[in-house]
Amino acid sequence: MKSTKIMIAVLLVAVMAFGTFTAFAAEEALSNEMTDRFYLMENQPYDDAFSMLNSDGDLVIHINDETPVTFEDGSDARERLEEAGDESLADLLEGRLLTITYGIVALSYPGQTWPTDIIIMDEDTVDPGTGDELPLNGEIVVNGVIIEASAPYLNGDVVMVPVRAIAEALGYDVHWIQETRGVRLGVATNLWIGQDRYEVARMAPITLGTAP
Repeated sequence: MKSTKIMIAVLLVAVMAFGTFTAFAAEEALSNEMTDRFYLMENQPYDDAFSMLNSDGDLVIHINDETPVTFEDGSDARERLEEAGDESLADLLEGRLLTITYGIVALSYPGQTWPTDIIIMDEDTVDPGTGDELPLNGEIVVNGVIIEASAPYLNGDVVMVPVRAIAEALGYDVHWIQETRGVRLGVATNLWIGQDRYEVARMAPITLGTAP
């Protein structure tokens, strides 16, 4: 069979970490590419890797020490983290716009894959107070303290900031609810990916101005 021809073998395995049956499609000589924002999952199935879910909620990526991660200028992300010494790779990637290259995908929902390459895309960030552009890793200050967080970015004329890092700095527990693609802050505040609203306990929904 010619090497350019795609051969697909489907295997059914029970994946206890996700509580479902997963069909793996092994594809030969096939490479996919996606650009999206990715967020750390609350449940991490591997001890030697961390898992992230894309903003559409349909693809989980697993990242380990062997996964190449670079910035758009070609510099190695891990080397830059070693120089800074105050942030993990998972924290750096949280909420960032990533271009991932991947091959084999587990045909579960959401799909799962191990990327063969990750590029952290450049983005403009702004100071919410002045509107001035900041460096790529613009600082976020909570109660007078600079926190470790992914950089804010512009969505139209709205500044988007990482809710998990800020909420945890304010003392809230943050929970990801995969079934509804929702986020719970503390015990009573809820918001949802793609919906321009949040709710507190039994109060009427309150608009945010843009969807997270």
